[in-house]
Amino acid sequence: MFFAKLHPLLVHFPMALLVSGTLFELFGKLQHEEAIVQAGRFNIRFGFWSALPVIGVGAMGARSLDITPKFKDFLVSHMLLAFLTAGLFAALLILNRFRTRLWANLFYYLCLVLGLAGILATGFYGGELVHRFDLPAGGIATNPGG
Repeated sequence: MFFAKLHPLLVHFPMALLVSGTLFELFGKLQHEEAIVQAGRFNIRFGFWSALPVIGVGAMGARSLDITPKFKDFLVSHMLLAFLTAGLFAALLILNRFRTRLWANLFYYLCLVLGLAGILATGFYGGELVHRFDLPAGGIATNPGG
């Protein structure tokens, strides 16, 4: 249960880095501001590498939950979207090396926009797990008497 409670505390940092990095990079590209593009790429790299341990903590936390049919679909969707989104950002890091080619540049920006949508969708399902289904506490008050 420790990892299930730790995951929601840690996940916001890499999410913020990935969202801000994506927005910086898109804005910088539209405005032709190379410094903003570079800041976005830094945030994306840092966000991706910091997301990997958070995904691991989330996977270990999911193993400690008593998974009921009530929230199983939300948990599966959350985990599937998290892995797909991480895969998209891994593809971004690889594609960044081939950005001089037109196909790679187009695919890079497609993955960037899909990655942003993936973060938002993953966050939606994670928020539903915490707020609608009261996970990771599972209905147990986390602050008894308070």
